[in-house]
Amino acid sequence: KATENGHPEDVILRQEEDVLDTWFSSGLWPFATVGWPKNEGDEDSDLARFYPSTCLETGYDILFFWVARMAMMGLELTGKSPFSVVYLHGLVRAADGTKMSKTKGNVVDPLNTVADYGADSLRYSLVTGVTPGQDIPLNMDKIAANRQFANKLWNCCKFVTDNALKGADKESLAA
Repeated sequence: KATENGHPEDVILRQEEDVLDTWFSSGLWPFATVGWPKNEGDEDSDLARFYPSTCLETGYDILFFWVARMAMMGLELTGKSPFSVVYLHGLVRAADGTKMSKTKGNVVDPLNTVADYGADSLRYSLVTGVTPGQDIPLNMDKIAANRQFANKLWNCCKFVTDNALKGADKESLAA
């Protein structure tokens, strides 16, 4: 395979043996990132200050893969649950309701979306019309409509400040 990808035949490749499984290492994240095991027992450490935390906010799709492992490993290795509350949010999905995937080519690049429609219309599209925990189909037509809505709000405010409040003194505006 290496030579098929352009590597010389005399190059010897070997698989690294000292790696953690992605989901396994993710289970260590809540306490390993704040100094465990080095700072265990040190009351002035980040571990003592930030572990355990209160709330984990995550998508429901990784509840078993990541959240359960964090809880189990936290309890086993530190004796404490890493969080007491898990807030599950919905997933941002493609317009047709399928899961976004680079392989499928249905991923929406947020940077391009912000460049084309503005950050406010993207934010507003993600928080309106859904209930907590419900998936959000990201539809570019909805984002475009919300850009128009934000523009109308801007124009209304501009009209009021330029006309109805024209000539008003600071004292009457403060009241």
